[in-house]
Amino acid sequence: MTNKPKVLMFDLGGVIVPWVGLIELSRICGISTEEVNARFADSDVFAAYERGHVPDFIFQAELVDLFDLDDVKDPAALWNSWVHAPYPNTLETLATLKTQFTTACLSNTNALHWAHLNTMFNTSETFHHDFASHNLNEAKPDAACYTKPLGIMGVEAKDVWFFDDTMANVEAARSVGITTHHVDRAVGVLPTLRELGLID
Repeated sequence: MTNKPKVLMFDLGGVIVPWVGLIELSRICGISTEEVNARFADSDVFAAYERGHVPDFIFQAELVDLFDLDDVKDPAALWNSWVHAPYPNTLETLATLKTQFTTACLSNTNALHWAHLNTMFNTSETFHHDFASHNLNEAKPDAACYTKPLGIMGVEAKDVWFFDDTMANVEAARSVGITTHHVDRAVGVLPTLRELGLID
């Protein structure tokens, strides 16, 4: 492997853990996943929630309104149910990589999902640095969502390899000088790590 990085930085949903919210909302509402994405993209509340600017209860009301989920008794539980346990062998792999590299996560997430994720594994123990959009008050693909973690870690963009399943986020990270790798969310990050020679 050439040009060995100093930092391996990972998105979470679709990279470390499966997130099936798009598929499930598509199924529940009888709309395409593209339409699900579009409704989230058009929601000022959702954008603010990812950046930590609105409380859980406002987001839950927005979720119900966006997708006509009036019959759902516990929107928070439904929302969290779409974040699944990590892809097989991924946590063990991250533990090994942590002994060889500085590791970090950088995820567009929110208070509900972050708390739920941390019932499955401890992000601050799994990674040297755990960056969540709602704690950074920045969200991908905005440049500041990448540059702020670089400053906190005290590294240059050229020293970082970033793994994400969303092409817009990959391209945005690349635009600030980070080396990027697009991950197939159907299988998670392990195949990409093997292709790069980072794991056997």
